[in-house]
Amino acid sequence: MTETISTAAVPTTDLEEQVKRRIEQVVSNDPQLAALLPEDSVTEAVNEPDLPLVEVIRRLLEGYGDRPALGQRAFEFVTGDDGATVIALKPEYTTVSYRELWERAEAIAAAWHEQGIRDGDFVAQLGFTSTDFASLDVAGLRLGTVSVPLQTGASLQQRNAILEETRPAVFAASIEYLDAAVDSVLATPSVRLLSVFDYHPEVDSQREALEAVRARLESAGRTIAVEALAEALARGRDLPGAPLPSADPDALRLLIYTSGSTGTPKGAMYPQWLVANLWQKKWLTDDVIPSIGVNFMPMSHLAGRLTLMGTLSGGGTAYYIASSDLSTFFEDIALIRPSEVLFVPRVVEMVFQRFQAELDRSLAPGESNSEIAERIKVRIRDEDFGGRVLSAGSGSAPLSPEMTEFMESLLQVPLRDGYGSTEAGGVWRDGVLQRPPVTDYKLVDVPELGYFTTDSPHPRGELRLKSETMFPGYYKRPETTADVFDDEGYYKTGDVVAELGPDHLKYLDRVKNVLKLAQGEFVAVSKLEAAYTGSPLVRQIFVYGNSERSFLLAVVVPTPEVLERYADSPDALKPLIQDSLQQVAKDAELQSYEIPRDFIVETVPFTVESGLLSDARKLLRPKLKDHYGERLEALYAELAESQNERLRQLAREAATRPVLETVTDAAAALLGASSSDLAPDVRFIDLGGDSLSALSYSELLRDIFEVDVPVGVINSVANDLAAIARHIEAQRTGTATQPTFASVHGKDATVITAGELTLDKFLDESLLKAAKDVQPATADVKTVLVTGGNGWLGRWLVLDWLERLAPNGGKVYALIRGADAEAARARLDAVYESGDPKLSAHYRQLAQQSLEVIAGDFGDQDLGLSQEVWQKLAKDVDLIVHSGALVNHVLPYSQLFGPNVAGTAEIIKLAISERLKPVTYLSTVGIADQIPVTEFEEDSDVRVMSAERQINDGYANGYGNSKWAGEVLLREAHDLAGLPVRVFRSDMILAHSDYHGQLNVTDVFTRSIQSLLLTGVAPASFYELDADGNRQRAHYDGVPGDFTAASITAIGGVNVIDGYRSFDVFNPHHDGVSMDTFVDWLIDAGYKITRIDDYDQWLARFELALKGLPEQQRQQSVLPLLKMYEKPQPAIDGSALPTAEFSRAVHEAKVGDGGEIPHVTKELILKYASDIQLLGLV
Repeated sequence: MTETISTAAVPTTDLEEQVKRRIEQVVSNDPQLAALLPEDSVTEAVNEPDLPLVEVIRRLLEGYGDRPALGQRAFEFVTGDDGATVIALKPEYTTVSYRELWERAEAIAAAWHEQGIRDGDFVAQLGFTSTDFASLDVAGLRLGTVSVPLQTGASLQQRNAILEETRPAVFAASIEYLDAAVDSVLATPSVRLLSVFDYHPEVDSQREALEAVRARLESAGRTIAVEALAEALARGRDLPGAPLPSADPDALRLLIYTSGSTGTPKGAMYPQWLVANLWQKKWLTDDVIPSIGVNFMPMSHLAGRLTLMGTLSGGGTAYYIASSDLSTFFEDIALIRPSEVLFVPRVVEMVFQRFQAELDRSLAPGESNSEIAERIKVRIRDEDFGGRVLSAGSGSAPLSPEMTEFMESLLQVPLRDGYGSTEAGGVWRDGVLQRPPVTDYKLVDVPELGYFTTDSPHPRGELRLKSETMFPGYYKRPETTADVFDDEGYYKTGDVVAELGPDHLKYLDRVKNVLKLAQGEFVAVSKLEAAYTGSPLVRQIFVYGNSERSFLLAVVVPTPEVLERYADSPDALKPLIQDSLQQVAKDAELQSYEIPRDFIVETVPFTVESGLLSDARKLLRPKLKDHYGERLEALYAELAESQNERLRQLAREAATRPVLETVTDAAAALLGASSSDLAPDVRFIDLGGDSLSALSYSELLRDIFEVDVPVGVINSVANDLAAIARHIEAQRTGTATQPTFASVHGKDATVITAGELTLDKFLDESLLKAAKDVQPATADVKTVLVTGGNGWLGRWLVLDWLERLAPNGGKVYALIRGADAEAARARLDAVYESGDPKLSAHYRQLAQQSLEVIAGDFGDQDLGLSQEVWQKLAKDVDLIVHSGALVNHVLPYSQLFGPNVAGTAEIIKLAISERLKPVTYLSTVGIADQIPVTEFEEDSDVRVMSAERQINDGYANGYGNSKWAGEVLLREAHDLAGLPVRVFRSDMILAHSDYHGQLNVTDVFTRSIQSLLLTGVAPASFYELDADGNRQRAHYDGVPGDFTAASITAIGGVNVIDGYRSFDVFNPHHDGVSMDTFVDWLIDAGYKITRIDDYDQWLARFELALKGLPEQQRQQSVLPLLKMYEKPQPAIDGSALPTAEFSRAVHEAKVGDGGEIPHVTKELILKYASDIQLLGLV
């Protein structure tokens, strides 16, 4: 069972210094604290090596003698309204000294010994932590018994299973839990003594309860001694002292059973030497602080014992909260005025809710919220907490960063970041491993969750360790014990951590608290719960999901204030909570799938008594699942049916409802949103839609309206929901004249042919007829239109043409998608702002002289331009550079048809209007995918070379087919009107050689390098091995972006007045420079990458590691394109396709260094790594 004590960052030096000064100031001015400073002589005596446990405790308690050790709330007996005597708490505490605590332990041990209890007998304990509980616990150590503290919230079945396993001779129960204790005693024949503590016979209800228990036991035929602890104390003081227990350090003295939050409880064994360690060490801090502690955590939990023993080991006073339900917490803590507090998340939530409620009541005009908030924090710090908290921590479960920050600002002390476990004891503090007790540790891959020790920038994995305080095992569970230790003897913590540096660790996840949703996303539910409890409306939350569903549900318990406020209007409460959860998610930058889509509002809190919380107030997931699972699964089914019915209704009513209304409702249904939350001017991409969800939306709209709505229309930055509705209306009314995939190839075509791509299906007959007699092209190029200028290659083509035309007064038109020219210009400007001031300044200077940005879309009719702008371009433009395309290697051809095929037809339309305008067309090497290598010719007619194409789900099949179709249309235009065309088929266009931060972050190469750096794993080779299993020489076809643009501009834009030429823009060198070489260079440069011999093992591990990345990095990684790596590539040293025409043209135009195509260099690859870091991609 792991204890996480706040995952806050290491406190700042300023705050540490402030706390040190405050300690000195408070201690010097506070006699109570000054009197509780630890004494070196006692510390030295207690920590003498090899002391028996009893001697450690005796030296400690007698050493601090008359100091106050334990504090209990003072009370008096009063007569209630019904005439019965009850307890009334007084506004003060009474204390028991260290000496008195030892005397109590001696007396109880003597009394129990006289009743036949012996060294090695087991003592079950059930009750809330208190002075009596501490006394009988120390008494057990004095006598040599084995304490078995039971969780008060455990079910009878769980409790009895533990009792059957341990067979206790004594059952010690507080009067509050006496009935539950008797239920178990009756089922446990080994119990000979029922010891009742925190009992006051003056209280009528308590006395009657004890009498009823005696009667119940008698009627059941059980002859068990029933004795109040006070009676044992009185009797034992007159008896001879019990004999000292065995000094064997391995004698068992304590069993701490796990909470059962992840399954069946099991008892961690604490022998004498390990219990002695608890009494000797102060775990959470090394600071010399006089300790006035607050005790409310259960003794069945390691944190509860650490709180008590940590205080006593330093000579401090441990004060107890008076009520087990913590209802008197703030009243008690104001009286205690603690110097140290160990919180649990539930108590932090109580403090925050107290603060929030007071803030809500205090809002007044003329004063800022921050001023009021600060005043309230000061009041809570000084009055509720007493103004002298010098050290604080949070334990038992993760605390959200927001709550950590709140508590630190409230208390003005760092919230200690500690981590330990019941099995291993203390492990780290403030992120730094504690040596001792830890002697060694390691991280182990968790492949099913995507955590690997080769992860970058930090190794990640399950923490395994060895420690001087490691428990010997689980009681009577040898197989379970064996399971938690690996073959090398390391304890498996079950916690995932990141190694930030040697001995510097950070908690990430609990292995068993991670859900995998249907779409493959991993969700750390405990982190989400910690985040959502930061909502001012949420008291408790249980997040639920399963691998069959793509979204989460939850059970939410609102705060008492909220429940009271909306008692008369409960229906208004749920939307408010939903809004609050959305705001928390936004502030915490959570992903859409991490937000519960729906939830059950529970008005009854999860409690220990209901069995839904452990004694440490941790969620008991199995119990919560049992309690709410059926209702939550029913909610899943209800939501699924509701969505299906919603979609069916949309289809039925589409003909009679406004198109925009249906478009909005369809988006809401698909994304699980409310239609009322979606305005007409919201864009699908802003709702969290990606290309795959856009594809689903496209198909949904097609089914509803029976018209094509391409993904390009849906994901266009210029298109909101209203624009999508207008597109559909145009399609339905027949005002849209652009052809579609279905109209050209047939709705369900799986084979497409060049013969189907004729210009008359795209352009007006009158235009085609006039094109035959249009004016010829000019060789004097002064005005150029560039499409896709904000794309990766497009930006360099724009820059190249600006450099060519600006000195001579020429002009570059850039067609960019955008709501208007200003928005389009902003999109183009942004691509030159990568962090390289030289590039930014150069572009701005040229643009000021010669650039005009036009808002348009080549996928729309007339490029989305007004008739006036269209005519202006038709007259003014001398040459068109069509680099624009919807580049997506996942979408099918049918979805890319509109922008990439019909869009090219619109470019042809402009090119043959008024006068011929040569077209530079950017194609792709992907068209070669369906052409045998022996038949592929660089400059042949693509209609002949690839007359027929298959539509399939192969990598980039849709994109390759769409660019092939564009080439076919351009061939048709050349044949019709003599349109001059230069086609450039690129393979991989790499980064710019010089400008920093300029990467095509969406291309597969950048994604691959980034993914290698992030995961830290690479295959022994990306290519097929030779017959002996060795790596072979291979070659990577990549050309730097600046060279690619320069060659295209020089070859495609100078003296082009006729002809049709095609060029393969490849790197043809037989240089042995391959992906394997790139990994070599990265490793040589110090990047941590481990090679894995077996390719399939590498691929599986690589995929899992990528899936385990944070959402943003995962989206930017190569994961969406991983299909291309499903098997090793053929090892070809050189280009597989012909490049003679391109090489000759580069040489003739003297492009680059001596007219030669550049090699891929080590400098460029290392620039990739540094640019990836510069852009924050790793």
